[in-house]
Amino acid sequence: MTIPATRDDASAPFFDGLTRGRLMLRSCIHCGHVSRPDTISCSSCHSDELTWIASSGQGAVVSTIVDPTGPMVLALVELSEGPWIASRILRAETARDAPAGTPVRLEVLDTGHGEPIPAFVRTQ
Repeated sequence: MTIPATRDDASAPFFDGLTRGRLMLRSCIHCGHVSRPDTISCSSCHSDELTWIASSGQGAVVSTIVDPTGPMVLALVELSEGPWIASRILRAETARDAPAGTPVRLEVLDTGHGEPIPAFVRTQ
């Protein structure tokens, strides 16, 4: 089961990016630190002046679990830009299919309900 993602004014740039096949992140105008999309202030310098930037969509698996209600493989992915994001690993059936360190790339998932969501696929 996937909970439909819904947009509001704060999340519109994130969902607009996914519609164009890009994962958008937040970057601090003052220090350049890159954060997750849902960040409202910089964890490095505490500024609330953030801008949206496009991620490369590349990363590596940090940890995985299998959601027994899915079943689907869920993971923490460390993006090339630094932030970690919780997401789904597509075309994987068990956590062993995407162990820690597995390189992944973004694949935007259209759930058919609400907004598109980020997911990842193995690159090797």
